[in-house]
Amino acid sequence: QFHGQSFPGGSMSLETSAQWLVMIALQESCVVPLPMAVGLARLRRLLSRPSLNDLDELVTGGQVAWFREALSSPQREDDFWVRRDFSAGVPQVRARVQMITGWYDAFTPWQLEDYAALEEAGRPRQLIIGPWTHTAEGLAGAGVREGLAWLRSHLLGDSSLVNPTAVRLFVTGEGAKEWRRFEHWPPDRASERPLWIAGPDSLAWQPPEAGGGRRYRYDPADPTPSVGGPIMLTSKPVRDNRRHEARADVVTFTGPPLEAALEAIGPVRVELWARASEPYFDLFARVCDVDPRGRSWNLCDALAGVAPGRFARSEEDGVWRVQFDLWPIAHRFAAGHRVRLQVSSGAHPRYVRNPGTGEDPLTAKNHRAVDVEILYGPERPSSLVLPLLA
Repeated sequence: QFHGQSFPGGSMSLETSAQWLVMIALQESCVVPLPMAVGLARLRRLLSRPSLNDLDELVTGGQVAWFREALSSPQREDDFWVRRDFSAGVPQVRARVQMITGWYDAFTPWQLEDYAALEEAGRPRQLIIGPWTHTAEGLAGAGVREGLAWLRSHLLGDSSLVNPTAVRLFVTGEGAKEWRRFEHWPPDRASERPLWIAGPDSLAWQPPEAGGGRRYRYDPADPTPSVGGPIMLTSKPVRDNRRHEARADVVTFTGPPLEAALEAIGPVRVELWARASEPYFDLFARVCDVDPRGRSWNLCDALAGVAPGRFARSEEDGVWRVQFDLWPIAHRFAAGHRVRLQVSSGAHPRYVRNPGTGEDPLTAKNHRAVDVEILYGPERPSSLVLPLLA
């Protein structure tokens, strides 16, 4: 099902969707490379326009019917997405399935949903996740190499080139950068371990005894930019986030230097208790590995669109309890490094900017700045949950 990737967390995956629009709309042109390259090169500038309801015309020269229908159908239960949702049939697939993806691929979380459905149904399958983006040469090479070996094994009966392990994962991080083998996803030996926000800028392995909060203001007129991450077309998904984290609309919470290395392999999630001046805002959470030089390298992230009815909200004080999954991870935090949780209310143009008014973000004529406070403490236990390997 493609709705999850198109509207992850209730917000539109703007940059990847726009890149897809350009490639699909122009792929049959008699001189494909030139118009497609021009269209993709113009995207970043075009995606900063106040209104995006005519984006298809701006980048392709005409209206694209399927794109307009998709934009007007933001809910998974809308007919446009229902007609394109084949997830219910995944457990019935009897063919031997091999899935190859990357930690920075824009589609990985939903591919893993399909893998989980195959595994639960006991279907023959294999999963390979490397340190790649969706269009990385390494992913393309692995697809050809592993795919041909898989087909040769199951169609010609020659298994000499196939690694029989069900799950193979590339572990990133200092002192790792190697392939590991597991029988299941997520690995059986991974257990959830929370890191609590324990102060205005700190994370701790023990629940905090006192409460507090950290404030920032998100202004859609100057949206918090996206830096790296899983976009369909990107050459550098992992970047040093220090300059980004210096912005006033980005807050960070950092753990103490690790006494020994930690390996996190599996799903990642956050629980954030937040108070906001408006009932419409986004929360973007990112996990970073901070090395001894202070460089903050992004590992995984996600965004959740907060609005009435989407998350629990206290009637007494209006505090929201927002829980959501980030991209999965397989990373080794070396001794002396620190785990960091980064929080903001946008990642533009990767996600469409939230106007703060409840209007359609693609056509909103009004924008409103939102003051957000991330709360912590015994009664508001905001936390990052990592899958640590025993």
